[in-house]
Amino acid sequence: MADVLITGAGGFLGTELTRVFLASGHRVKAGDLEGVPLEWHAEQGAHPVHLDVRDMDSLKAACTETDVVVHASGIFDLTVDRDLLWAVNAEGAKNMAQAAADAGTKRFVMVSSTSVYGRCGQDVTEESPHNPTHAYDISKEAGERMAIDACEENGLPWTALRPTLIYGPRGRYGVAQAAALFSLRTQLGLNTLRIAEGGPLGHHVHVTDVARAAEYLASHPDAVGSVYNVADDAPLAAGDMIRVLCKSVGMEVKSPALPWWLARLARYFKPLARKFLGRENAKLAHIWGKITDKLGLKKALVPRMDLDWLDYMFIDHTYKNDRIKRLGFTFHYPDSSQGIDETLQWYKQQKWLPE
Repeated sequence: MADVLITGAGGFLGTELTRVFLASGHRVKAGDLEGVPLEWHAEQGAHPVHLDVRDMDSLKAACTETDVVVHASGIFDLTVDRDLLWAVNAEGAKNMAQAAADAGTKRFVMVSSTSVYGRCGQDVTEESPHNPTHAYDISKEAGERMAIDACEENGLPWTALRPTLIYGPRGRYGVAQAAALFSLRTQLGLNTLRIAEGGPLGHHVHVTDVARAAEYLASHPDAVGSVYNVADDAPLAAGDMIRVLCKSVGMEVKSPALPWWLARLARYFKPLARKFLGRENAKLAHIWGKITDKLGLKKALVPRMDLDWLDYMFIDHTYKNDRIKRLGFTFHYPDSSQGIDETLQWYKQQKWLPE
């Protein structure tokens, strides 16, 4: 077993990485910014360390006596300032790889993202061209490239993962925000919804499978110097995704369904809607706060509508996962419809969403 440093350990994926690596018998250092709660990690047997990817001294100290660095630190928020995204997701990844090389670690595992491909299409492979468009996408593509360059310049064996949209227990973004939005509707008495049928296909992946993939690849000799898409086996049509969310919160889907071309028209109102949604999201958060107080829920989720997510509803985003499966990796959650339903039940049990 190895001595493993996990960066971004206090986050959604980082917490699951810590759990999986510990369960596999590794000795884990859980690294994150000072002030990020790591008590749970310590209770599970990890050693908390403070680091900041913008501070090389903290990274070099954290890498001391480490065999493997799993770099999951980063900002996953499409609304964050582009300079901060670049400093953390791009320059920070390069800094972490350089610090790992300087410390003499034996393996660097980079958690990248399928966002490096941009608004892509169907059956995207690891060799597909990169066309990042959003500031977040650009920062992740640059971070992957800069980290790999630093590894190769220093002779440090590396492996990179490109997960698609991650969901699962403890997640607060993406699927979680949509679930809160749909729950808000039902709490306001809006218990029916007419949705568009079908629509573009999109891949998701459970957080446990991403963490398992990282642990699997970190010790696999044939994974050195390769990049791997991490996406489940069953992409969901946009309409089916909405249907899963409706079912989970007890919302009735009305018939007949809307034609998908009508739903696509929303894309053309993005410039007008951007200012409007800023105000509306604030109102949604205020109303949701009252509902959580009334029902005794934890203030863990916030309903939100982000325009930049619209592209995921109107453009195909599917990825080939053959490469990682050829190494022998299998997914615990090959079907996201089942995994998302289980996740939303977890939110209810933990009082993140109303029953």
